[in-house]
Amino acid sequence: MDDPLFSPEKLSQSVVQAGDLLGLVRAEVARILGFKCESISALYNGRLLLEEGTKAWREAVLFVRFYQLLHERMAGDEARMINWLRREQKALGSSPFYLIIDEGRLADVVAYLEQQS
Repeated sequence: MDDPLFSPEKLSQSVVQAGDLLGLVRAEVARILGFKCESISALYNGRLLLEEGTKAWREAVLFVRFYQLLHERMAGDEARMINWLRREQKALGSSPFYLIIDEGRLADVVAYLEQQS
């Protein structure tokens, strides 16, 4: 992927920022990316960059897309974004937070938001 928006540095920073803005703790972002605690700490501290072609890279791209879609849908209102993430959404059958963090269904949540756009 030659898109400068998805350079290892930019994508790594974007994941950290999106996680922070959505009120996610590091362990939750680690679960999204499939990282262990020491790896997520290194990512947050800038000592580790996401590697293109890895599962973590693909999940990071999807997570940034999720953030962008939710930001657009909620007109950038962070409180509404966090509320939507944590509350049960009938159309999804659960809270997006649970689906993303515990069920590994980030792609399903992104697909839902894309359909709603």
